[in-house]
Amino acid sequence: MTTKRYCFYCGGHLYPIKDASGKAKQGHYICSVCGAKFYDNPIPAVAALVLDRKNLLLTRRAVPPFKGSWCLPGGFMESGEDTLQALTRELHEETGLIGKSFQLIDVASFTDSSHQSKGVIIIGYHVSVYEGNLRPGDDALDAKFFRVENLPSIPFSTHRFLIERLHQLMSANRL
Repeated sequence: MTTKRYCFYCGGHLYPIKDASGKAKQGHYICSVCGAKFYDNPIPAVAALVLDRKNLLLTRRAVPPFKGSWCLPGGFMESGEDTLQALTRELHEETGLIGKSFQLIDVASFTDSSHQSKGVIIIGYHVSVYEGNLRPGDDALDAKFFRVENLPSIPFSTHRFLIERLHQLMSANRL
């Protein structure tokens, strides 16, 4: 089943843009009326890797996908936010903590059906200084620290990747 798409400038129908061979380019559309082009670009998101000695902060998800699973605190960026503003907002909303010092760990991306093939780009930051009282909030059922060497199963491949990068940086004494 295909979904009809409409131009938000003029309301005309959107059709797939085709490459030189006539094949439709996935996620590329053009308006049949005004010619505006639209792209299903990846969605930017952030994740906080908060360490307290050798304990990593995780939140238990209150919403799908993977409701009830543990993951890094974080979420999608909002319009007008830079990555650190989004990280600070998401960390506070989900855990009650306010990040004060940040170090970029890495950037990860994935595409799956839960995001309608757009994909997600996740920017992971180590949060080394924070304040506030830990409490679950927003879309988190729980928030707590786990020993880095004894983490629960993490369903998001991007979060596992960022945690592995954190391990590498810790092993190399670069944190």
